[in-house]
Amino acid sequence: MAAVFKIIPTIQQYDWGKIGLSSKVAQYAVACRLPDFTLDESVPYAELWMGTHHSSPSRLLDGTKLSDHLAAHPELMGPHVIDRFKDAGAAEGNLPFLFKVLAIEKALSIQTHPDKPMAERLHKERPDVYKDANHKPEMALALTPFQAMCGFLPLQDIAAFINSTPEFAALVPPTITQRFLSVASASASSDHPQVKAALKDVFSAVMTASMDLFRPALGKLVARYEAGDVRDVERGVRDLVLSIAIVTDGRGVISWGAAAGRAQGDAQGGRLEVSEGEVFFVGAGQPLEIVAQGEGELDIHRAFVEAQ
Repeated sequence: MAAVFKIIPTIQQYDWGKIGLSSKVAQYAVACRLPDFTLDESVPYAELWMGTHHSSPSRLLDGTKLSDHLAAHPELMGPHVIDRFKDAGAAEGNLPFLFKVLAIEKALSIQTHPDKPMAERLHKERPDVYKDANHKPEMALALTPFQAMCGFLPLQDIAAFINSTPEFAALVPPTITQRFLSVASASASSDHPQVKAALKDVFSAVMTASMDLFRPALGKLVARYEAGDVRDVERGVRDLVLSIAIVTDGRGVISWGAAAGRAQGDAQGGRLEVSEGEVFFVGAGQPLEIVAQGEGELDIHRAFVEAQ
């Protein structure tokens, strides 16, 4: 049995993908003569998958599903992998990773994957939605430069934005703001329960703010930046905010994370400038947003990223 063999990947068309042949995903599909693929220059090609994911599995050239082939030839995965990932169905030929190529035109939504204990609980409670009990850390290799926001900034930095950016502060109720600023000034460890609770409250307040509150606040922020009214603490994020702002019916809509981003990423989180050939890792439970326009390959369970 050959240890190396060709497989047929699958294509995912999401709104944020690059259009037509400007997408590396479409270019790869054309180059490898992907069966049943017809190029449409008007639609986005966002992801190319290589793996055994049940919703879009790869196949061998003869049409056999990759998972069926691996299940029939367990030596291809090896006993260690099969035993280590038995809860994920490795013995049935399911790979414990999904390899992706992403072609990114627009900023992706903020996303995070559960850690191992939460993944086990969610799988037990809702197996129809959470198909396995494994956590899903992410690793990306840049094929071209791109930007991402990964994790959270230190509390003191977020507090500085709340104090200096009224459009951001308007999304957080005063009681939550006061509690957060108090915790942030105490210089407690990021693992302290009070710190986690305070950060969760601020994040939840912003993410669940009504559109009647959110759109005007972000519209004012974009308008102020466009007019050149930028506070000192905001100078590192002005261009980022404007670059990913989407104007709909005259109203600025943008990820909240840009308001808390920063010119350089650090170990505690923030904006990352990733150069070609560089890799970054995102642990399970950490929020991630790819904000670069262009192509990005990334696994979100292992991957490559290309951004223009």
